[in-house]
Amino acid sequence: MRKKIASVLLGAIVAVLPAVAAEVQIHLPPESTTIDFTLKATMHTVHGTASLDHADFTIDTETGEASGEAVVASASADTENKKRDKKMHTKVLLSDAHPRIVFRARSIEGDLNPAGTSEINLTGIIEIIGVEHPVSVPIRVTMADGAVEAEASFSVPYVEWGLKDPSTFVLRVGKTVPVTVRAAGITVTPSVSP
Repeated sequence: MRKKIASVLLGAIVAVLPAVAAEVQIHLPPESTTIDFTLKATMHTVHGTASLDHADFTIDTETGEASGEAVVASASADTENKKRDKKMHTKVLLSDAHPRIVFRARSIEGDLNPAGTSEINLTGIIEIIGVEHPVSVPIRVTMADGAVEAEASFSVPYVEWGLKDPSTFVLRVGKTVPVTVRAAGITVTPSVSP
């Protein structure tokens, strides 16, 4: 009788295991996300910020597949210098014609710990001025009790990607822009239907 009960219980567990959701949904609200960037220039470094419009991702922890996107309004990029910002928006980011900078997730590399800290790479594409570029973004993620904190630092080789180099004869600027994103949000693990 005990063997029969154990066999039934084991069968029930095995039957449920494939149905257990491996997907984790992550929502990052704009109000708890900061985006900072820097640009080295002659004699100084320019510091700027941008604002997140929205960010939602779904990650399959078994297959490593990811989907979803993070969107930044191009016009939100701000270096607190009106003349410099006007040039950035009209000549470099082309903010009127291309109002969105979008990161679309495709997969993760590394193990995402649902109750702790993980170091992963989130791969996907960044669309900027209407052109897509493959990227792999290293992210430190901490998840616990439905909350998520994430920090990512990466560089955007904007000149290589076809954006205008704002350098002049007198003022020389770097050809890459280091970006740091810090975010806090929520995770949702879809429930399993009986």
